[in-house]
This record gives sequence, C-alpha cells and structure tokens, in this order.
Amino acid sequence: MPTNKPLEKSIENVLRKAVEDEGGVCLKWVCPGHRGVPDRMILFPGGIIAFVELKRPGAKVKAGGLQEWWREKIQSFGFPCYEISTAEHVKNLVSYLSTQSFMAQMANADDAESDD
Repeated sequence: MPTNKPLEKSIENVLRKAVEDEGGVCLKWVCPGHRGVPDRMILFPGGIIAFVELKRPGAKVKAGGLQEWWREKIQSFGFPCYEISTAEHVKNLVSYLSTQSFMAQMANADDAESDD
C-alpha cells in the first residue's frame, strides 16, 4: 500500500543538509560488530556532539531493543542522543545544536581574550 509519509532516508537527507547548512557535519555512524547504534553523529564547532536515531514518521525505537540500549548507554556517558522522525524535529534539533555551538564558541573567544 503506497504512502505519502516520508521514508527514513528522506528525513536523513533533510538532517544532513540542515546540519551542513549551519556549519556542522552529519556523519553516518557505522560501527562494525555493534548493531543498533544511532544512525548519525552530528558535530558542531565548539565541541558540540549529538547522536541521532532516525525513524520514519510514526515509527519509534522498540522498548527493550538494541537501539534503546545504545541510547541509554550513550546518554549514561553524558552525550545527547535523539530520536528524529519529522522535518520539524530536524529543524528544532539543528537550531538547538547550532545555538549551543555559537554559545560555546563565544565562551571560548571570551576565555582567549581574558588570557591575553
């Protein structure tokens, strides 16, 4: 049965482009020997890192599954891990991470000035 809902791949492309447009990188995360890791690792200047599990709209990470285990493990190390399923989620996440990046860069610049 055909659907008009975007596929996971189309959400992934929207995420990659949005991150790159804001000056970050959106890496496909493939970890041989470790199934269930998040789909993407996002890096922004200023030491901003986030992991993203992509789902098509309406789909969720299965409770008790490997993807949930990895999300909890990554978060236990202090890294953010998000589940994204819509273009609106992408927009909100990229805006948030880009703002964090800007604030971190400004703080680093202020620290460098005070050292002079």
